[in-house]
This record gives sequence, structure tokens and C-alpha cells, in this order.
Amino acid sequence: QIKAALDSVREQWGPISGIVHGAGVLRDKAIAEITPDRVADVFGPKVKGLSVLLEATQDDPVGLIALFSSIAAREGNAGQVAYAAANEVLNKVAAAESARRGDECRVRSYNWGPWAGGMVDAGLAAHFERQGIALLNIDAGAQFFVDELSAAGVGVERVVLAAPSIPGSATLSSVE
Repeated sequence: QIKAALDSVREQWGPISGIVHGAGVLRDKAIAEITPDRVADVFGPKVKGLSVLLEATQDDPVGLIALFSSIAAREGNAGQVAYAAANEVLNKVAAAESARRGDECRVRSYNWGPWAGGMVDAGLAAHFERQGIALLNIDAGAQFFVDELSAAGVGVERVVLAAPSIPGSATLSSVE
């Protein structure tokens, strides 16, 4: 299905020049309660989905790969062992793709903090609030992403949190 969809895009717009991969499923459980099915549910969209996209675009002149990872890959989060692991796979794939593709392709893996919306429901939002972790505003986060794509900088991974999650910050911040 991905190949057919991309062939349609190529017909109308030309070769694929960039990939933005943002996929996720939460199947949170304590590590003692995690099952192979839960791990597969989480890894499928993130890891298998990325693998399919990279394979389907191997003959395209891809100049940008932007992967939506999570701060959970860096800091962990109670009950999110599969989610943290899947996001860390994205980080490692980004590093490998950057090394393989060189300067011809800008590769970034964004370790996003929690967003105000999407997979963060009211219960998870309250969990983050108790920890003093601010939620990323959707409009501000989207603008940050657009701005950062054109910003100079080295390194593949970006950790992106909303203030006041970062002491002394008043706006979105990225740490290379």
C-alpha cells in the first residue's frame, strides 16, 4: 500500500525528496505485565513503518529525513518500556542513516516532550503535570519544527520540551 501511495505521489509531484515519519501507539503497562503483542503493537507503526518508508524510497533523492521520536527514549516514563525502546530504535536508525547518506541528506530525530493533544489524554496530562512537565502547544510545536528544519546545527538528535520543563526557558527549546 505504501509503494502504491508513493507511486501516485511520484506521478503527480515527482520523486520523493523528504520523509517526515510520525507514528505511535501507546500500550503502556508495567514491565512485568508487558506482552509480546503489546511490544509488537508499539514497534509496528514506529519501527516497521519507518523500515517500509526507507525501503520504498531507496531510489528517490531523499534530502530530508525527520523522525518523531520521544523524550521517553532519553528519560523513560513509567509503564512505557516498549514505547521508549521503539523511540530509541528511531534515534539509532537516524544516526545510521545520517552516517550512510552523508551531507546529501539532513537527518533529524526529534525526541519530543509530551504534546497537548494526540496520544496525551487527560490522565496522562495530569501525570505530566504532577511531574512538573509542561505540554507542548500544538501550534508552537509545529512552528518550532518548521523553523528547526531550516536551522543550522550539527548532530542528529534533538530533545524538544515545552517551558517550564527546562528551567529558565520561556519558549520551546531544543537541546542537541
